[in-house]
Amino acid sequence: MRPLKLVMSAFGPYAGQTVIDFSKLGEQGLYLITGDTGAGKTVIFDAVSYALYGQTSGGVRDANMLRSQYADADTPTFVELEFSFRGKCYRVKRNPEYRRPAKRGGGMTKEKAGAELYYPDDRVPVTRMSDVDKSIVELLGLNHKQFTQITMIAQGQFRKFLDTNTDLFHTYFFQQLQDELKQDAAAKRNEFIEQQRRSEQALNGISCIYSVYTEQLQSFALRHYEGCVEEVLALVDTIIALDEKEQQQVAAAAAIVTKNLTALQDSLSAIDKKQQLEKYMQTTEVRIAGMQKQLEQEAAAAVQRQEALQKLEAEVNEAQKGEVELAQLQTERQQMAARQRELRQLQEMQQRYQSQEVALLQKRQEYKQACDNFNHLNELSDACFDRFLGAQAGLLAHDKLKPGKPCPVCGSCEHPQPVQLAQDAPTENDVEQARTKAEDAQKIRDGLIGEGKALKEHLELDKTLLLGKGVELLGCDDLKLIAERAQAELKDVNNKITALRLKMGFLQEKVEQYRKLARTLEQQKAADKQAETAAQNLRQQLAGAEGQLQELKKQLAEQNELLTDVDEQELQQEHEKLLSQQRELELQDKRLYAAIKNNQRIKQEVSGYEAHRAACEAEYSLINSLSATLNGTLTGKKRVNLETYVQMHYFDKILQRANVRLLHMSRGQYELCRDKMQDADSKTGNSKTGLDLEVKDYYSGNLRSVKTLSGGESFMASLALALGLADEVQSCAGGIQLDTMFVDEGFGSLDDSSLQQAIATLQGLSEGHRLVGIISHVHDLQEMIDKKILVRKKRGQQGTGSEVALVVD
Repeated sequence: MRPLKLVMSAFGPYAGQTVIDFSKLGEQGLYLITGDTGAGKTVIFDAVSYALYGQTSGGVRDANMLRSQYADADTPTFVELEFSFRGKCYRVKRNPEYRRPAKRGGGMTKEKAGAELYYPDDRVPVTRMSDVDKSIVELLGLNHKQFTQITMIAQGQFRKFLDTNTDLFHTYFFQQLQDELKQDAAAKRNEFIEQQRRSEQALNGISCIYSVYTEQLQSFALRHYEGCVEEVLALVDTIIALDEKEQQQVAAAAAIVTKNLTALQDSLSAIDKKQQLEKYMQTTEVRIAGMQKQLEQEAAAAVQRQEALQKLEAEVNEAQKGEVELAQLQTERQQMAARQRELRQLQEMQQRYQSQEVALLQKRQEYKQACDNFNHLNELSDACFDRFLGAQAGLLAHDKLKPGKPCPVCGSCEHPQPVQLAQDAPTENDVEQARTKAEDAQKIRDGLIGEGKALKEHLELDKTLLLGKGVELLGCDDLKLIAERAQAELKDVNNKITALRLKMGFLQEKVEQYRKLARTLEQQKAADKQAETAAQNLRQQLAGAEGQLQELKKQLAEQNELLTDVDEQELQQEHEKLLSQQRELELQDKRLYAAIKNNQRIKQEVSGYEAHRAACEAEYSLINSLSATLNGTLTGKKRVNLETYVQMHYFDKILQRANVRLLHMSRGQYELCRDKMQDADSKTGNSKTGLDLEVKDYYSGNLRSVKTLSGGESFMASLALALGLADEVQSCAGGIQLDTMFVDEGFGSLDDSSLQQAIATLQGLSEGHRLVGIISHVHDLQEMIDKKILVRKKRGQQGTGSEVALVVD
């Protein structure tokens, strides 16, 4: 992973938006981040770590405390990082949770934390924070802790890095395996104990009524059945055999009681039958009496219905006559209505003829007025034209005759008496207007001639039709007589229709009455028929009931003969006694059956529990031994678990790589060694044996703890160990590519010579497309490293917060 561009907005001491273009620093080499104390140099590393993982580099600053105290209220807080990985560019953006002014309503609101990850291809961006966290880990192959351990040596963390042991190796898989085996062993032991508990619980439920065996079972229970389950199951078989034998004896006794009950039941059944016959015979006699009474009532009702039907039929016959008369009147009314329509049509034709006569007379008057108007306008047009012609000489004299100029008529140049132009002489336009009015009046007159002719033709045609209709209807061809006769006859027809309507209304009521009576008659006949059918059915039922009564009397006589010498009370007492014995035997049989089934079930369940328990015990023994081996808890053995063993292997390889650099930085004085002499105490159970560090001092030839190193020596040892770890991680994990590294402070504790060696080591590390960033106040480093990121505090009129400048010589 290599950072390309970092954007910080209202983040830490940076009030506005600050952009750092790492691509200008090149693809390899060292660069220095330096500047004022507290200006925010380490915040740059924090921003990179926060953009990737949502956490700061050293773990000192909480994500919720990252908003700049110098920022304006409207400036958003976020970090955006563009970085390259395996030749492809990615972009990740995050913002912490903070409070900001609300956009509506005033006051403050909470801005939720968010994250976005953009891929170099067409994949949809990841926008959920948890998904971004997961995607970054999958992409880089490192979680936040691993990333900071091998790419960032944070300020104040050198000693902590040097003292760290197992956290560097990420052998959690082996720890998971150890834990799973321990859990499996515990689970299998619990399962084994559970099978024992179930067996004991089941055996406590054994059913036994035999005192000698009950005492034995109680003694086994006090021991929780340990080591005697087989003996208890054998005793259960004995109890089951005794219960089965007793069950057979109970079944034999129950068969005898059932046989006696069956014989006794026959006699009791005969008594019950006699009682039922007597009761049924009484019920039949009551039912016969009821049916006889009902038949008598039905006969009387039938006579009344017949009388009512005869009376109703007479009324229907009388009312039926009105229906015939109503039909005749309806026919006559239809005829009158037809005559009425014809006479009205004749009157309409006459009225139309009269209106046309009036229209023709009006049209003639209009024609006469049009003729008079035309003659008047035509005369005016002719007079206007004559006056126009008479004024032509005056116009000529007025316009053409000038002294000394020849006359256009006679050619004379003298004009002693020229004609004077009249004051009211018409113009050519006046003549044209007069002629137009006369022509329009002529068109109106000619149009009225055509309209009058058309009206006259229609009038003659209507007169012919009217006379023809008069002859057809009234036998008259005189228009005046036709009108008089039509009016008189129409009046007579209207009177007749009115009289018919009144008479028909009366008859209609009579017809409706007839129809109602007819429907009532049909309903009465249907009801009478149903009543007769019901009476017939009742008579048949009565005959059947009487026959049934005779049969019942016969059967009762036979039952009386059978029960002549039987004492019913003694039979009932004996029956109750046998029933009591039968119930007692049934209860005893059920108890024995339940006991047998319960004991058989217990035996089957316990056998299964014991088989399962034995299998669990064998599995537990195997898994527990394997777990003890992997977890380092074998008695009498060194307590080194599998994870620690693997870590010791990786630790040795990391130390080999680290010592190459440490020997160089310390001029051959120091080498880091794993403490191989500290064994696990079997009583304390220390599982981290062999992961403690010692330092070998070649100047003195002694081994001592790394805690005895000075500040500068600790820094060199921590740096060497971090570089060794980074080399080993990239060597073993092909998917992890570390193109950058950050070192925060620690150089101030080195002397000039050690500083030169440390810088030379880092320069060697930066070869091969690796970029190493160093934070330091050491003045010598500013002269030794050309590429710099300068961080300064703003002062005075420049504002508040910090600013960044990139220097590349």
